[in-house]
Amino acid sequence: MQTKSKLRQNIWRLILITIAGSVIYGLPYFRSYYYDAYLEAYHLTNTQMGMFGSMFGILGMISYLFGGVVADMFSSRKLMSLSMVLTGVGGLLHLTHPSYEMLLFIYLLWGLTSLFAFWPSLLKSLREIASDDEQSKAYGFMDGGRGIVNVIHLAITLAIFNYFSQKVNNLVGLDGVIIFYSALVIILGIALFFIMKEPDTSHKTAEKFNFKQILTVLKMPAVWILSLILCCTYTMNIAFYYFTPYATATFRITATAAAMVTMLSQYIRPIAAFGGGITADKIGRSKLMYFTFSLMAIGTFIIVFFHNISTPVFIVLCAIIYFGMYAGYSTVFSMMNEGGIPINVSGTAIGLICTLGYLPEVFVSPIAGTLLDKMGTNGYKPFLIGVGVIMLIGIMSLIIWDIYLKKINSHNLT
Repeated sequence: MQTKSKLRQNIWRLILITIAGSVIYGLPYFRSYYYDAYLEAYHLTNTQMGMFGSMFGILGMISYLFGGVVADMFSSRKLMSLSMVLTGVGGLLHLTHPSYEMLLFIYLLWGLTSLFAFWPSLLKSLREIASDDEQSKAYGFMDGGRGIVNVIHLAITLAIFNYFSQKVNNLVGLDGVIIFYSALVIILGIALFFIMKEPDTSHKTAEKFNFKQILTVLKMPAVWILSLILCCTYTMNIAFYYFTPYATATFRITATAAAMVTMLSQYIRPIAAFGGGITADKIGRSKLMYFTFSLMAIGTFIIVFFHNISTPVFIVLCAIIYFGMYAGYSTVFSMMNEGGIPINVSGTAIGLICTLGYLPEVFVSPIAGTLLDKMGTNGYKPFLIGVGVIMLIGIMSLIIWDIYLKKINSHNLT
C-alpha cells in the first residue's frame, strides 16, 4: 500500500516528467518529420542531414555512460529545468535561418541539453517518485504516456506547418513549428523548477560512478547480448524516419501527408508499449521479441521488394512495423533480471547497454544520407534491405539469448 500511495502522491510530477520527456525531443527530431521541406529550406544534402543525427548520437553515447555521474552531482530538478530552457534557446537560434555549421552547433547543443543533462536526470527522478516495486510501472507510464503526448504535439505542429507552408512557404511553416516547440519547452522548464522536489540524497551513494562496477559488468555475457538486441531493435527507431522521404519519392504525396506517415508511429506507440509489456509478462519476453523482430523484418522487405503496393497498403505496413518497433523496444530492459544481472550493478549495466545499444543513432543516418546522395531515390533500396537484415540479426541474437538462459539455468540447478 505504501509503494502504491507514493506513486499516487507524485502522480502530477510523473505526468509533468512524461510531458517534458516528450516535448524536449520535438526540436532535435522535428527535421525528420518534415525531411524534404527541411532539406530544401536550409539548402542541405542528405549527408549533411545525416550528420545532425550522428552528432546527436555521439553525444548520446557519452550521455548514457557518464550521464549518471552528472545526475548525481547536481539536483535533478535544476538539471531538467535548465536543460529544457537551453533546448528552447537552441530553437530560438534556429529561427535565425543559420548556416550548416551553425546548425551543427545547434544540434550539438541539443545533444548536450536533451541527452547528456536531461535524460539521466529524468530517469533518476522516476526512481525518486516511485517505490522500488513500482519502477517498471513508472517507466511504462512514462513510455506509453510519451507516445500519447507525442500524438498531441505532433498534430498541433502538423497543423501549424500545413497552414503557414500553404499561406507563405515551407520555411515559414518550419519557423512556426520551431516557435511552438521553443516556447513550450521553456515554459515547461520553468514549471519543472517550481513543481519538482529536490532529489532524495539517500540514493546518491548507490548511483555514483564506480570503475570496478564497469569491469564486473563487462564480464557478463548478458550485457553484451542485450546490447546487441537493443542495437538491432533501435536501428528501426532511427530508420523509420526515412519513411517520410521514401513516401514522397515513391508515391509522390505531399510533404504534409508524408509527415503523417511518420507521425502515425506515435499513435501506435502507446498501444504497442502498454500491450507489449503486458504480453511479454504472459508469454515470455524473448517470445514477444521474436514476434516484433519478425513484424519489422517482413514489413520492411515487403516495402522494398513489392513496388506496386498502394499508398494505403504502405501505410498499413508502416503501422505494423511501428507496432513491432515500440513493443520490442519497451521490452529489452525487462530482460535484465532473467539474464542474472545483479541489482547492485544494474545502473552500470544499463549505461553500458545503452552506450552500445544506441549506436544506430550514430551510424544509421549518415549511411542513409550517403546512399541517397550517391544513388538518389535508388538509395532507399539498399538502405531498407540493410535495415531488414539487421532485424534478422536481432532474431539470431534472441536465439543466442535463449541458449544463454538455458545455460545459466542449468548451472543454477546443479
